Amino acid sequence: MRLHFWALRECNLDTSFVDYYVRFIGHFVSVYEGSAPAFARDSYRWSADPKNIQKYVDEGYKMNDVLGLSLGSALAQLPEEEANDDRWPYHQHGDGRYTAI
Repeated sequence: MRLHFWALRECNLDTSFVDYYVRFIGHFVSVYEGSAPAFARDSYRWSADPKNIQKYVDEGYKMNDVLGLSLGSALAQLPEEEANDDRWPYHQHGDGRYTAI
């Protein structure tokens, strides 16, 4: 997901499409891993920092910060409201909270 969102940012697309796309990926990634949707917003935020991209390149195109991490440890790194949000990506808060990420 991180790489999808990095590519998305490179395209400089409209905010409403970005919101749609992050939700789209959050929905369909569950086909491959049921717990993955919880990490879509965090992956989108990760892609915003050029230091993360550089670290990914420097480490041989590996994401060592998540390799081997248990689900519990990974969930503990998320904001609590995201780790426990079982309604996203199907519910938008309506206050711009998501699109302002």
